[in-house]
Amino acid sequence: MEEHTPPELELLLRYIAQERGIDCRKYKINFLERRLASRMRAHHVSDYQSYLYILKKHPEELDALLDNLTINLTYFFRDQSVFEALRKEVLAPLIRERDHPGRRQLRLWSAGCATGEEPYSLAILLHQLLGAGLPHWDITLLATDLDEKALAKARAGVYDAFSFREVSAQELSPYFTIQNGRYHLVPEVKSLVTFQRHDLLGDSYPANMDVILCRNVLIYFTREQHDYIFTMFHRALKDGGVLVTGKTEIMLGPLAACFKAVNLREHIYRKVGGAVPSRPPASS
Repeated sequence: MEEHTPPELELLLRYIAQERGIDCRKYKINFLERRLASRMRAHHVSDYQSYLYILKKHPEELDALLDNLTINLTYFFRDQSVFEALRKEVLAPLIRERDHPGRRQLRLWSAGCATGEEPYSLAILLHQLLGAGLPHWDITLLATDLDEKALAKARAGVYDAFSFREVSAQELSPYFTIQNGRYHLVPEVKSLVTFQRHDLLGDSYPANMDVILCRNVLIYFTREQHDYIFTMFHRALKDGGVLVTGKTEIMLGPLAACFKAVNLREHIYRKVGGAVPSRPPASS
C-alpha cells in the first residue's frame, strides 16, 4: 500500500495471507479498515489484536471476513447499455470480420467475474450472435476472480431471482432450466466459460485477448495499482483489442493515450500504440 499500515493491522493481514493465500495488503487501507470494522463490531471488539485472536479461535470467521472483503454484487447483463454497445459496436463487427475459414476465433476475458453472471452474459450474447454457426467457432471465454467461494458458485451455474434484476428470467429462458425455483444454465452456455483463480497484482496475464471486461473491480486498488493493471491489460490485448471498464474507473495520464474510446459513455476502449512499459505493483 501507499498508505502506512499500523503494525497490529499488518499482523492481521499477514495471518490472512498465511491461512488463505490472499494478500489483502493490496487493497486500499481505508477500504480495509471499513470492512474490518463491520466484522469487529459484530464481535464487540475494537482493536485488531483482539480480532486476530477471534480469527485464530474461530476459523469460520475468516470466511465471513473474506466474504465482506470481496464484494460480489453482480447480475446478468448488469448495465444493459454496456452489453448492447458490446453487441453492436464490438462483437458483431468482429464476427463479421472473422467469419471466414481459418479465422473464426474469439478470445474474451472477464477479469473479476465474481459469481459468474458477467461471463455467462457474454456467453449468452455469443449464442445470440452466432446462432447455428457457433460450433464452427473457436471460442475462449476466460473468467477469473480471487475469491474461490465465488468461483465455486460460478462453476455450478445455478442462480436465483436476485441475479435477474436488469433482465427478466423470461427473456433468458432459452438458456436456463428451472429446478426447485432456481435457474440452472444449460450446458451449451455453461461449457463456453472457463473459470480460474487469478490475482490481478500477483499472477501472470493471459495473452492475445480480443476483449477484456474488468468492471467495478479497480475501486479496491490504489491509483498506482490502476496504472499497473491497465498496463498489463494493454499487453494482454491483441492489437485493436477492446477493454471495458466500470463507469467510475477512468484511465489518466500517459496510459490514456494507449487506448482510444470506442464508446466513451459505456467506457469501452480500443488498444492503440505499441508496447507500454510495465512496473511491478506496489503491495505495501
